[in-house]
Amino acid sequence: MEYARTVPFTGKSAKALDIARLTLLPLGFQVTSSSDYELRATGPGINSTRENPLKGISEAAIIVRSSAIEMQAALGGVRKMKMFLTFFPLGMGLLFLIVFGVLALSVPAFRHVWVFLIPLAALAPWLFISPMMIRMIERRTNQAIDTLLNNMVMLAKDY
Repeated sequence: MEYARTVPFTGKSAKALDIARLTLLPLGFQVTSSSDYELRATGPGINSTRENPLKGISEAAIIVRSSAIEMQAALGGVRKMKMFLTFFPLGMGLLFLIVFGVLALSVPAFRHVWVFLIPLAALAPWLFISPMMIRMIERRTNQAIDTLLNNMVMLAKDY
């Protein structure tokens, strides 16, 4: 997943990049290169929906030009959460099928088709929950980046 956006800007590039630095560093980002007109950073990744959505950025490049701020970001943290939310329900389903299969083989009372509907019923909500959570994480990360860009433009504006 990638994010790229350019917003109009007339202001002090150093101040705009300082705002980005002050936002990203407390979140655990590591600055890989920095100048008066460019900031590159790598992110720590996101592990839960309760974390700051900017942690969904794995690599960011912020370039301040004469009339615009350009933001390019690789959303590796979002991609990782997407993979987890896709494969977690499948893994749980496989585990449940194995457990209930072993139960059905060892306990004659469990040798009914309805027994296999129990794990299916437990996992059915994930068919809807996972895609909703994936969209929410993507949307929150994009909104957080948009907010960061807006704050950079507004707070570093020339008056």
